[in-house]
Amino acid sequence: KWTHEHWVKNWGWCIMILTVIINLVLLPLRISSMKSAMKMQKLAPQIKSIQEKYKKYSFNDPRRAEMNQEVTALYKKEGANPVGGCFPMLLQFPFLVAFYAMLTAAIELRHAPWLWVHDLSAADPYHILPIALIVTMFLVQKATPTAGMDPMQQKMMNVMMPVMLGFISWSLAAGLGVYWVASNILALAQQLVLYQTKFGREMKAQ
Repeated sequence: KWTHEHWVKNWGWCIMILTVIINLVLLPLRISSMKSAMKMQKLAPQIKSIQEKYKKYSFNDPRRAEMNQEVTALYKKEGANPVGGCFPMLLQFPFLVAFYAMLTAAIELRHAPWLWVHDLSAADPYHILPIALIVTMFLVQKATPTAGMDPMQQKMMNVMMPVMLGFISWSLAAGLGVYWVASNILALAQQLVLYQTKFGREMKAQ
């Protein structure tokens, strides 16, 4: 409401501005999460090598503990934390859920127009936003490090997750679509910028 009163008199652009502000505030957490994921991806070949060495032993074999010790020692040596990427994401979650809930309940979006959308509280009549969500989510999935994931499983996730979210958003309020698409574009931009840093270049070379 403050953004609408002081900055721009259109609820669609207000949603987009607020999405940018939320993402900027949470940027340090996202960077921490992405760095942790990239570090884990960098270590994935070494972890796989350790696992291959012990795969002949059954799960209840005492020698399996040696595998865990080797993996833990590798994490400690490289300064990696397997759950380091999860904690920053968990801190972001309440903000994202609250914003999602607010957009679902905001009466101001009733019959509010934005570009080709005539009512931000109703579904996009041309389904441009759900399609944009699928495309941007696919690009975000492709750009996000997925350490230790099976290549076939990764391909399925890269396709299934965007299609599933696109299907969910097909009949949801267009205001939510504006938020989701803007968030994905910002997440993709942040990921690509991080890849240009020294650490990102080293990870890609590895």
